[in-house]
Amino acid sequence: MKPFYLPSAITMALFLTTGYGFAQTAGIKSGTIYILQSKHSGKLLDVHNSSIDNGAKVDCWTDTKSDAQRWMVKHAGKDIYTLTNLGSGKLLHVASSAADSVNVDQQDTNKGNDTKWKIVADKDGGFQLQPVSKPDMALGIYNNVITDGAKINVAMSSAISSQSWVFAKDKAQEKALTLKTANKVFEAWYTQYKIETGRGFWDKAEMMEIVLDAYEVTKDKKYLEKFNAMYTNFITRNKADWMYNNFNDDIAWAVLFSVRGYLFTGSKTYLEKGREQFDKMYARALTNKYGGGLNWFETKTSKNACIQGPAMIAACYLAQATGDKTYYDKAIDLYKWSKSYLFNPATGKINDNVDLDKNTGGIRVGTWSSTYNQGTYLGAAVMLYTFTKDPAYLADAEKIAHYARNEMFKGKTMDNEDGGNDLPGFKGIFARYARMYTMSTKKTDLVDWLQLNAKVAYNNRNSQDLIQTRWATRTAEGRPKSAFGSSTAVSLLMNTLPIKK
Repeated sequence: MKPFYLPSAITMALFLTTGYGFAQTAGIKSGTIYILQSKHSGKLLDVHNSSIDNGAKVDCWTDTKSDAQRWMVKHAGKDIYTLTNLGSGKLLHVASSAADSVNVDQQDTNKGNDTKWKIVADKDGGFQLQPVSKPDMALGIYNNVITDGAKINVAMSSAISSQSWVFAKDKAQEKALTLKTANKVFEAWYTQYKIETGRGFWDKAEMMEIVLDAYEVTKDKKYLEKFNAMYTNFITRNKADWMYNNFNDDIAWAVLFSVRGYLFTGSKTYLEKGREQFDKMYARALTNKYGGGLNWFETKTSKNACIQGPAMIAACYLAQATGDKTYYDKAIDLYKWSKSYLFNPATGKINDNVDLDKNTGGIRVGTWSSTYNQGTYLGAAVMLYTFTKDPAYLADAEKIAHYARNEMFKGKTMDNEDGGNDLPGFKGIFARYARMYTMSTKKTDLVDWLQLNAKVAYNNRNSQDLIQTRWATRTAEGRPKSAFGSSTAVSLLMNTLPIKK
């Protein structure tokens, strides 16, 4: 038998692909996950806002245990490596420019030298990262800034601490969609904002629903204990009869937590309260103005989606809880009326309100859309489809869901509705009814998008495990101002947890 020899080119290729062909930088192990800490600021190399997009900038940020701050380092030649961000799966990349102070971003391609870095030990006990495409430059903090969000660039290499990085071995962080991480984010929010004893009416009611969501998903009775305590606090602060509150949508939200509380606990106290208050609200809110529908606010002329949506859902829950099918009739009537002014069944868009135009005396439709209204109408369509089996409701539900995903957010992470007192809590409502849509209809068309939102939001948490309502924006250190705003990501994680393809 003749001896067998590998051609020299193939031999060299094998050495290169296994990482043994060239010397590796001492202290750096290929295939290992690292955090890169700036010697200058003490903060970590980070993908800006945990973005998963090509071209997303790179910055420095406090360690929040985010995968956006973890990098897989792989050997690619003598002292040369690629760095892949664990959060996005994309490579650390230097922009193609001959100028000093070149931007650094992430890209998903490994072609050329723009994603290759020479790692060289420096005299400060750290390492410099020198782009192979610009060997006289080094990765550093622009203008020596030490605050969160400091810009990263490559500039002429020099022996300064802002271009020195400490490599510390680490591991991938817990993924967003696990029971452990959902519970962790819930507890951080619930404890740090003292949710159980807080004030508020409609925002408190919605946050009580998030507690019920947590129970519905996990079946952990600790959440019912929390809900019971919140219910007692709510009645103490907001009285037993809520009709002093002129916002009919506020009443509807409190009815929702009451009736759902009954469905989960069997407590007749909750059911009786919900039914009593719904009947009173419905009787005062329903008028023939514009041919039907419920008034949003007593003494005002507008009829808004923000009352029709939760009222329809509350009526459906009451029908389930009491066996009284006339509540379904109420929900169906409101749904039919909504198609006249508020709901465009051709597109799935939910308009905000119908009102009198003070200038012309005619009818004016407010065309603004929100995750709040898309969410409640999605829930109403699903619940009425479940009851009637009428495929028109199912078709409506799909269009409502797709309008939110495709038109309002273009398939990207939800990153808006952060102004004032009410807007910050809207997206948590949509997450609840997106779960209902997915679980009840067995449709999986929202799953990838919801999981994307959950992943990005979780990677954008701060070191206190709090996530503010702009899910595609990093949460600053400390406690965000709005407990309501911080509740939306809790709803997102809990409500996305059980759904899958």
